[in-house]
Amino acid sequence: MSQEHPAHQDTLEEAADALRAAERSVREARRRLSTAIVAAYQLGDSIATLASRTGEDPHQIRNLLTAAGVRRRS
Repeated sequence: MSQEHPAHQDTLEEAADALRAAERSVREARRRLSTAIVAAYQLGDSIATLASRTGEDPHQIRNLLTAAGVRRRS
């Protein structure tokens, strides 16, 4: 088992904490994007428009909407 320098260990733990915080931020951003996509689709935006506006693949948009059980408002 190797001996770690205490300062190095702190840096490693801080980096791991930062990564976990960034992952939480990404999950929240994805939830917000999904909510916005669903709302825009229900208000009439097409899948192609949503893909263009978000930079996402149209198949990803379609899958997200299908998984959410979303239908357009009538």
